Amino acid sequence: MVLRYFVVVFCVVNFETMERTDAQQINGDILAVELNKVADYVGRSFIQERYRTLNYNDILTNGETESRDIAGEIGGRLVKMNEALIKLKHEMESTYEMMTSSSTYQDCCVHRDYPHNLHFRANVSTDMFCYSKPSYVQDTNIKYPTSDVLNTMKSNYRENKNIQFQYVALKSGLYINYPATNLIGCDTYDPRFRPYFVSSTTSTPRDVVLVLEMSASMRGDKLNEAKHAAITVMETLSVNDRIGIVVFNDKAQSPGGCYGDKLAPVTQTTKQYLKDFINARDGTEGSNYAEGLRKAFTYFRYNFNGEDFRDQIMLFVSDGDTSTGDNPLEVIRDENHRLQNRVVINTYGIGTGLNTQVKHLLQNMTEQTLNNNTYGYIKAGKSVFIADVKTSYLREAMGTFYDYSSIPISQTPTFTQAYKDYFTKEFVMTGCLPAGYQGSFIGVVCADILLSELVSETLYLQQGENSYVFIIDGNERALIHPLLPDPRDVNASDYDINNIYNFETAGDVPDVISSMKKGMSGSKALVTTIIERRGVRLLDGDLQRTLDAVFYWTPIVAPGSNFSLCLVMEKNNTITVLRDVPRHGAHDFVYHRWDLTTWPAISNCRHFNRFATKATTTVKLTPDAFTDPYEYQNVAETESKVQQYADYISGVISTNPGFKASAVNSIRATAPIEGFWKTESSRNAPYLVWRYIMTEDGVERIFPGVRLTDDYNHKLRPWYRRTVALKKMNVVSAPYEDSWGSGKVITLSRSILKKGGTTHGGSDKIEAVLGTDFSIYYFNQMLKDRYPICANTTTHSCIVIDNSGFLVMHPFYIETTSPIDSSIHITYKEGRISRSLIKEEIMYRQPCRDTENKKEQFTYRVKLPHKHLTGIMNSAEGYEMRPVTGSNLFLILKQRKTSQDLPCCSEKSSASPSSLECGTDKCSCLCFKNQDFNDCENKYNNIDGIVPCNPKLPTLVSVSTPEGDKNKYLSTCFPTDCPCRKTESECFRTSGCSWCTSTMSGKKVDKHCDLKESCPSKQCVTQSCTSKCCGAECVSVADSSNTAEIAAGSAGGAFVIIVIIIVIIIVIVCKRRSNQDDTYLDPTSDIGTDMSSRESIDYTTPTNYYIKNMSVSSGDDIGTMDIDDE
Repeated sequence: MVLRYFVVVFCVVNFETMERTDAQQINGDILAVELNKVADYVGRSFIQERYRTLNYNDILTNGETESRDIAGEIGGRLVKMNEALIKLKHEMESTYEMMTSSSTYQDCCVHRDYPHNLHFRANVSTDMFCYSKPSYVQDTNIKYPTSDVLNTMKSNYRENKNIQFQYVALKSGLYINYPATNLIGCDTYDPRFRPYFVSSTTSTPRDVVLVLEMSASMRGDKLNEAKHAAITVMETLSVNDRIGIVVFNDKAQSPGGCYGDKLAPVTQTTKQYLKDFINARDGTEGSNYAEGLRKAFTYFRYNFNGEDFRDQIMLFVSDGDTSTGDNPLEVIRDENHRLQNRVVINTYGIGTGLNTQVKHLLQNMTEQTLNNNTYGYIKAGKSVFIADVKTSYLREAMGTFYDYSSIPISQTPTFTQAYKDYFTKEFVMTGCLPAGYQGSFIGVVCADILLSELVSETLYLQQGENSYVFIIDGNERALIHPLLPDPRDVNASDYDINNIYNFETAGDVPDVISSMKKGMSGSKALVTTIIERRGVRLLDGDLQRTLDAVFYWTPIVAPGSNFSLCLVMEKNNTITVLRDVPRHGAHDFVYHRWDLTTWPAISNCRHFNRFATKATTTVKLTPDAFTDPYEYQNVAETESKVQQYADYISGVISTNPGFKASAVNSIRATAPIEGFWKTESSRNAPYLVWRYIMTEDGVERIFPGVRLTDDYNHKLRPWYRRTVALKKMNVVSAPYEDSWGSGKVITLSRSILKKGGTTHGGSDKIEAVLGTDFSIYYFNQMLKDRYPICANTTTHSCIVIDNSGFLVMHPFYIETTSPIDSSIHITYKEGRISRSLIKEEIMYRQPCRDTENKKEQFTYRVKLPHKHLTGIMNSAEGYEMRPVTGSNLFLILKQRKTSQDLPCCSEKSSASPSSLECGTDKCSCLCFKNQDFNDCENKYNNIDGIVPCNPKLPTLVSVSTPEGDKNKYLSTCFPTDCPCRKTESECFRTSGCSWCTSTMSGKKVDKHCDLKESCPSKQCVTQSCTSKCCGAECVSVADSSNTAEIAAGSAGGAFVIIVIIIVIIIVIVCKRRSNQDDTYLDPTSDIGTDMSSRESIDYTTPTNYYIKNMSVSSGDDIGTMDIDDE
């Protein structure tokens, strides 16, 4: 007893002494060793050595040839699109006389059950087209195309799979859509008001000024209809056009800011601002035409340089109230003479108060009767009078303000800006041709093409990690650039800020852009900055690197194209490719589509909530693996297609089903890791939930084998991009909820380098990324075992953060039973430590320009400066921080204090950083500052010093066959014997187990180990929350159960037999009671493991209960008992 007393006193004194000194108490290298073990157990050393033995070719790229080839492919698609448009145009023109007023076609807005079509990403019928027309268009004005037009559309679809929907829009307001589909809003949809229609009426951009009377007499229906018509005009205009607005009564008024006297590009921001301005105005006072006209001409005069050849149009709306002030015709004369009579005036008189004198005045205003031709040619406008404003005719008249009679019937298509498509939710571009009959304009024929398909070579570029492509038009607008939203992103919004100088900032890049605008070819060496992703844009930010690059540019040649392409490559760029990788074995390739191929049935199992196979890995391919990515994506996979994949990989057939050679080599190169995962990895690291390797050329291999969603592309996932950016590191993620049912997990990933990275002339080029997931509770238990001070939670907390400052481990994660809905930054939980790290310049904010949202977005970086390379100890703030070598992590030991620790950020961690404006405190949430932007010129006033942010990673269209109840009655893929694991440490050393401590209501229970699906987050979700029997403990229970079943099955026998059975049951029950073993009820019972010394545990080596105690009655297949034999 005395000895025990002295030991306790010594420990307390020794502990207090440690508290009062600056002696280092934690060493990040210990955690680094554990992470290296995890990386090696998932196969880091194994697969890296495998690649080291393979043969590679180094190919010096030819940027001039590559850029010309890519431009040729894109131009070829535009040429084919134009050919389809010409065919459709010709058919419309040649059959125009035969169009009839009766229709047998389907109304697009009458719902029908069409089958889903993968190509169109919608429910359609390719056997027919459908039509729609606005409700205010009279049927007597409508004539429908012939079946020859339908046949031409079908022919275009068969012969040109690049195009999406085709449509015809007639000047009568009729809209024809192929293939037939279900539309909404047909009563209000007028194709004549859409930019694709209006842009086809002229190749000249327009300056439009709306002049609306808002006198007291305009109140009510007249003013509402005038506002509606003005907004319709805005919708007809494209970003090539410019707009201004004037409202007047006794005085004239225009919007505030730069919109007051400057014509602005018709962007989303401009349209919304001007809509709000119009809707906020009401009718008051009298009417002064002269004031409204002078203010309108101010727009034209302010923006006139004498050389800008743009159509200039004024749309003037009045209800004819008596006008005071100067003579409107004299104002028009004086103002338009100064502009060389270039302004065309359309007038719209509305309401029943229009007398003859007012009508005459409005007519003279359109004809500009006082103007003199010596100042320039006078072009008369249109004068329209509408008595019944309750109709939508004013909207129709103003929406079609252009003159049909002057529309040239061009043979050259026009192309719209990229915009979000209603059906695919992706970005599309529309090409249109005007159609005419006897020289008169009758409408337009159009077709869509997915932008991602048009420029697919740029999205799946494999010319080295530092290579990229951008495309601009003749107005310096970027059609495609890595810093623009991905055209495949179904969640992205339309964007307006696309001037190339927002993204390309190298010193001499204007020389390149100028040459591209002229349609020339060339090359130029430049030092530029490339922006690499570090993970999630708003959380991790980007990595900037200076690159000695060469810019290669060439025009994209096609009718109507003013596009030019530039390929940016590192100087002396080489690509390193695998060659001649031999087949590894019969199971190199088991495709992930269980619905289209056969998996080994005896090994089908349930891995958490997924239907899986433990016999093999499964392989999925992304578009990167195919020579024609969109042929793969737009054609549904079939059993025969999948069989071709397998037969080609195995050598059964020699006809390539479309694979790139590099993808075939990657399939074969990664195949050997399957054996490693099934043996050494499974034996030594059963705590790993999933194991996967994914390559740069589109191969995804996972174990246990499962089906991935059809759209899954690892190269578009944050964990992959983060690992690529942090080469040669163990990259550990913040915890998250696994959507496949394994609870709160952490991902560890590691880049695999070509040629081993350090031998055979290899560099830092990425071949693949290897990854695995494991439970956050396993990670927490490992920390406590490796750092005993972390187990003393009454005095200390152990915290792990990544190099962006996000919490990877924190007591909050262990204490909470709620799901993890977002990553949590240290500033949200540890204010004292955060302020100290910022003060010591260890954690600092990094800005980037969120171009489309006009914000300067801030993320954090954590980096030890030279004076703190080994870490920092701050006794005053009560913490110690050490780097975890070879990883993106830092380990923090925090002394628990009773004083309140105010966080830097009081917002919810799930709040988007783009919604939180920065304050004055240096320690704050992830936040933004507004940037100075000129909406009237659609550009930043100053972009120096702040690089643009990467766009968010895209969300793709997801199409997969649901698994339903396929795994409902299957056993788990790997035997766990959770009840045999009597301590928390043992419990979390296998991926399928969880340590149960309470019910869902929070009631404490005897702590025990159970399946994770029964006890996620340490809370039982099942009705019974008690420990279960283990191994031999279950034998007597099983015997009793079997006997009871025999008794029940014999209940229909003779009376004598029943008596005999009852006697047998009594004997068995008595025997069972005398021999029952209740040790499984004791939660403290250990099974063969001495836990007295934590330091003696090799945490990565489990006790193999699932091998020692397994029996046939456990529900697992006999064939799984010895994993080495598979």
